[in-house]
Amino acid sequence: MTNQGTKEWRRVCARSDKWGEENDCTVKALAIATNSTYEKAHGALALRGRSYRKGTSMGRVFDTLKDWGYTVKTEYKKSDIDLAERWEKNEWIKSGAGVQERAKKWRRSRWSKAKTIKSIVPHLPKRGVFLIETSRHVLCVRAGEVHDWTDGRRHRITDVHRIIKEAKRDD
Repeated sequence: MTNQGTKEWRRVCARSDKWGEENDCTVKALAIATNSTYEKAHGALALRGRSYRKGTSMGRVFDTLKDWGYTVKTEYKKSDIDLAERWEKNEWIKSGAGVQERAKKWRRSRWSKAKTIKSIVPHLPKRGVFLIETSRHVLCVRAGEVHDWTDGRRHRITDVHRIIKEAKRDD
């Protein structure tokens, strides 16, 4: 699958193959989102606890992004919508009004119209960097283009996060 995808995707796949890595979608997505090298992203996540040839949590990715001067803004969260629907059916009362408000926001977002990676392409903004989560995978969307092997596939989207580079301050 290394020969598919964009130039950036092929670049990180070549480095991943050289290292003999597997389960490194977070490393690849981080490298593409920040326009850094595969080795830099790999090392940063290893310092945060990612084991060789093992996946890692999005919390570690977000912490790394914060350390590198990026802000993460969640644009869409399917679990909040599911929680609100359970709350409406009185199956789970503990979710509360905060979840209801977030669910309304997520339902109105452009991302709620796209359920899969394949169907998201027309809804992608032409500017910006996003990390998109599925149940067991993460990928990067940069400048309206999907940088991953899942491009054109029907993997269900669970979360969408916008990655914003913070402006450098002159202190």
